Amino acid sequence: MIDFDVLTDLAFREGADRIGVGVVVRDTSGRILMIRRAAHDVLPGLWEYPGGGREDGEPVPAGAARELAEETGLTGLTLEYARHLDFTNQRGLQVRQFVFTAVVPEGTPVVLSGDHDDHQWAPSDRLPTTSDGQRAVIEWLTGRLAIPGWRPVGGYLTTIARPSAYGSFLVTDPHGRVLGMRSTINPEVWNFPGGNVEHGESPFTTALREAEEELGLDLAAENPEIIARRRLVAVIHTQADADYPVPVAGYVFDGGTLTAEQQARIRLDPAEHTEFRFETAHDWRSRMTSAHYQRLRQVLRAHRCGVPLYLERPAPDGDDFEGVLVFVTDRAGRLLMHLREDRPGMAWPGYWTPIGGWREADESARESAVREVREEAGVEITGLRPLPGPHHDLGLPLTRVLHAVWDGPDSDLRLGDEGLAVRMVPLAEVLDLKVPPYMQHYLPLLTDAADPPSKTTS
Repeated sequence: MIDFDVLTDLAFREGADRIGVGVVVRDTSGRILMIRRAAHDVLPGLWEYPGGGREDGEPVPAGAARELAEETGLTGLTLEYARHLDFTNQRGLQVRQFVFTAVVPEGTPVVLSGDHDDHQWAPSDRLPTTSDGQRAVIEWLTGRLAIPGWRPVGGYLTTIARPSAYGSFLVTDPHGRVLGMRSTINPEVWNFPGGNVEHGESPFTTALREAEEELGLDLAAENPEIIARRRLVAVIHTQADADYPVPVAGYVFDGGTLTAEQQARIRLDPAEHTEFRFETAHDWRSRMTSAHYQRLRQVLRAHRCGVPLYLERPAPDGDDFEGVLVFVTDRAGRLLMHLREDRPGMAWPGYWTPIGGWREADESARESAVREVREEAGVEITGLRPLPGPHHDLGLPLTRVLHAVWDGPDSDLRLGDEGLAVRMVPLAEVLDLKVPPYMQHYLPLLTDAADPPSKTTS
């Protein structure tokens, strides 16, 4: 749907004094309806297409239909917006005329108003005396219509997918935990501050307005330096589904960090949200639906990489992961294990696990795996292959599980910035450690580690 309020505001900002409307009516043979101004009217004898001024408060399309009916008696036509025409009227005022077009059968009767005394159906290349502006509009329109498949923008827009859009903010606390608000309508849903774009708004201004309505905080005043940058974190295209039958384009911006004092001033709108909380990405998993958790992980990945990402939901084939788990074995039948720190808000605190971590930017699963092993253990792996498994049931949603080979000396192992220790552990002794339950599933798949397949994964 064309937002003529936005186009009207733009016209006034660009110097227009008045808004006009016009309709280029064509018959099925392509001729143009031209009407002649009466002798008592301004510019007597001038031929023109139907049109006039928009009345105060009148929607632009309604004004075009009214002028067409008053001047020609034609009603009930489908009007398609084509373009605008700027001109100076007899009073020296700047007018922006929004021009529509319509088609009628040959021989359609025309009933003129008292301001016009004649009409004709003229071929576009043999127009009667008219203004240069109207002639240019008609020539432009008929030239475009001669292009196979071309249609005026007002009609073309009815044939394409028109997604709704929203703008929202990613807001964190000083510990890096993410703000979520529980929906009043659907308590299973936790939202970022934000909402749907309204007429005349940009996604960013929408996010600011919605955040103030939902949190009671003006983020532009609370975090002026961050908000002034208008940093786009991610654009997320969500395909239509049975619950929301149109596609949605979402824009997520960096909302900065809220201190404890700022958090204490949050006042929710109870019509929209019943509570708010800051949680780690791991802890949000137990509170969010799988779709919302995937969105969170995608947004956090974009936020980490510092470059806006274009993301899709559902994810394209091969791109439906946000983390990797890497089982690295050597020919001695040992598995590289990593002792995790024991702190709240993380997965498997204090457990021994294979090397793993979250995806960065647009990495493939293989690239993520190689980087994580290098960062956490200081070694380079080869022979990557996927390992099958019911990842969600094993507590590994959005995770790609891989097997890799490393044959260097233990002295090459170097603990990275995360965890407490790394070491090679004989497969037969792995279950003697404090390990996650998913190890019971994957250990039997590693028995061929001494002679790994050559198949690789991307």
